[in-house]
Amino acid sequence: MAQQDPVTSQDKITLDIGGMTCASCSLRIEKELSHLPGVGQAEVNLALEKANIVFDPRLITPQQFVEAVTGIGYQVRQETYRVAVDGLDEAPVKARFEEEAAKTEGVYKVIANAATGTATLTVLQGLGDIHRIVESLGQKGFAVSLLTDQAQDPKELERRSALRRLVFSAVLTVPLWMAMVKMFFHVGPVWITNPWLEFTLATVVQWGPGWSFTRRAYQNIRHGNANMDVLVALGTLSAWSFSTYNVFAHGPLFFDSSATVITLILVGKYLEAVAKGRTSLAIQEMLALRPTTSHVRQADGSYAATDVENIQVGEQIQIRPGDRIPVDGIIVEGRGLIDESLLTGEPDRQSLEPGSKVSAGTVHEGDRAFIMEAREVGQDTMLAQIVRTVEEAQAGKAPIQRFADRVSNVFVPTVVGFAVLTFVMTGGITGHWTPALLHAVAVLVVACPCALGLATPTAVMVGSGIGARHGILYRNGEALERVSQVTRLAMDKTGTLTEGRPRVVKVFPRDGSSEESVLTYAASVEAEANHPLSRAIMLGAKGYAVAAAEGVYSEEGRGVVGEAADGSGTITVGTEALLRDYGVAWPESWPDSAIGDMMGRGATVVYVGVQDRLLGAIAIADQLRDDAAQSVKRLQQAGYRVSMLTGDRLASAEAIARQVGIQDVHAELSPVDKARIISRWQKDGEKVAMVGDGVNDAPALAEAFVGIAVASGSDIAMHTADVTLVRPEIRASWQALLVGQRTMAKIRQNLFWALGYNIVGIPLAAFGVISPALAGGAMAFSSVLVVTNSLALRRMSVDDR
Repeated sequence: MAQQDPVTSQDKITLDIGGMTCASCSLRIEKELSHLPGVGQAEVNLALEKANIVFDPRLITPQQFVEAVTGIGYQVRQETYRVAVDGLDEAPVKARFEEEAAKTEGVYKVIANAATGTATLTVLQGLGDIHRIVESLGQKGFAVSLLTDQAQDPKELERRSALRRLVFSAVLTVPLWMAMVKMFFHVGPVWITNPWLEFTLATVVQWGPGWSFTRRAYQNIRHGNANMDVLVALGTLSAWSFSTYNVFAHGPLFFDSSATVITLILVGKYLEAVAKGRTSLAIQEMLALRPTTSHVRQADGSYAATDVENIQVGEQIQIRPGDRIPVDGIIVEGRGLIDESLLTGEPDRQSLEPGSKVSAGTVHEGDRAFIMEAREVGQDTMLAQIVRTVEEAQAGKAPIQRFADRVSNVFVPTVVGFAVLTFVMTGGITGHWTPALLHAVAVLVVACPCALGLATPTAVMVGSGIGARHGILYRNGEALERVSQVTRLAMDKTGTLTEGRPRVVKVFPRDGSSEESVLTYAASVEAEANHPLSRAIMLGAKGYAVAAAEGVYSEEGRGVVGEAADGSGTITVGTEALLRDYGVAWPESWPDSAIGDMMGRGATVVYVGVQDRLLGAIAIADQLRDDAAQSVKRLQQAGYRVSMLTGDRLASAEAIARQVGIQDVHAELSPVDKARIISRWQKDGEKVAMVGDGVNDAPALAEAFVGIAVASGSDIAMHTADVTLVRPEIRASWQALLVGQRTMAKIRQNLFWALGYNIVGIPLAAFGVISPALAGGAMAFSSVLVVTNSLALRRMSVDDR
């Protein structure tokens, strides 16, 4: 891919591409897009039929991408809608509408008709949403109403067209098969072998259903590219042309070969399109779970059915028994019994009270309605974030795909050269040029670059979809590949092995201090912090008067420091080492046996000092996750080395480690220390996956070979880890590794088949073992087999080995 100057102002779009048949096509489009000015990166996914482009909007527009793609013979899929616009009969309004509509994101072409008062909007599929476009135009002062709400899916139209071509081709090819049966077995009517009938039938197939191969081959050759269409066109045209010559020369006819190849390839391509459609079922199923309408409170207090697209932040929505939640929000009246299996992959139902968060796509299974308030709508919902993450993972390329790309770059020219060599050598050695031509045609037709191009992306699509259904989000195809190579897991303690909801269990005041003073001074510096321990202290101080400290700052991995609002001096809250460094006098008898006993049971102890005086200590405990011990044992049995990296005290860390069975414990670490330990392991040859809550583990997650973030609530978008676990359970990390392993196994199987098929098939065709017709059938079904093998992943269970 061509290197571009760094792009300073980046935007990203995804175009839906039609007309690709193999990896050569996707690579050709990538090359064309990458050479455009302002393009930072362009990746084309053959299985998804999408192009992801990062570009500088100041230097290039989406319309130029469309022109570039169509200019080399492919299509950018579009949807057409009709809208009614008030005032179009006035020339200034019409001119302004066309100008503003054309500038709206996703709109490719605008045709306004003043006579009918309507406009036709051509929207780039996947880039523009018609409802948002209409809303945007309304905000610009136009009275626009949608006349055609549903545009026909271009992919579905393509599949229907492909089926029509297939049926038409098959109907005309069957008589040619009957002619072959008559010639060899003398069964059937005499007229069926009439040369002119065979010529007519084969010609209609060649230049009717088969014209698409010839047209695309010409366009590819004209732009310096060679793909599957070139092989099919060369092979079928050779057989058809030779047979046409022999109609006049009264020689042998091979019309059945050219027509059969075209028909069988059309069969394969149609089945491939159907199978490819099934690889993206995970996203389709998730999108289908969002309701189209919901009951929104009106000004008079009643509830009316409203399109989900029109729900605004702050509006109150009535959720009745059995309803799906339309947007993210909080319960304000009543109680909900929510099935969150869509997001977590688990069938457990949650009983939620007022103030609890609810997410779009989940189901209310209670027997009474409740009222919720919308907080996140449209593309900001958790469901939309999950879908977006899965789409990005499916669209990206796994590193192993680069091998297939390198092979595809030289595949077609190599096959053409081998076919020419086969023709020359076979004819030269045997002196029979008719069989030589058939051998060459078989070589051209049997070769299949399609299977090679589909081997990786189809498996990535299915694997990432399986992960999404179980609450596991892979950032991209590379993440799926990396998790399959992991040898060691490093786990944070708080929020990962434990639930991340610690509570104050005991306060130890000293020298006349009270529990209240210890908690209020600690809370005064922890008020703005977002650490689980900070939240526990704030909860423990609830009900006391807390005056926020001034000049608060964090000592990374050790605690928090600030100036007391009452002027009593510097407040230090954290480790013993932190308080000593800030001059707090430390008594020899501390910590006492009671504190030591609490630490031995896994509690975290935080010390509190003001100026040079030690006020006391706060013991904070966190509940171990129910599945932690079983999941760690399963990981160890599978051969992974499991370690704990935590900023907590050694005694607390060892207590938790004993409960879950972890032998290798590293405690009292700063975030930087965690990253350094992971770096050292990786220098020794380990492939480390860091599992953390994404709050204080950012350096370690970034340093690790694979970063696995345990999400909490709706903060999925915050995580930039390779893998995000929507369900905060340790076994989800095991499942993430398992899905990665099995996806990579499928990719290797696909590549083995795709390469092995060509390595075996091409020589067999060259030596005449495979006829052109059989070669066409083999080529057609090789890519179907790859896609079907990837789909077999959908049957996997993530709970067994």
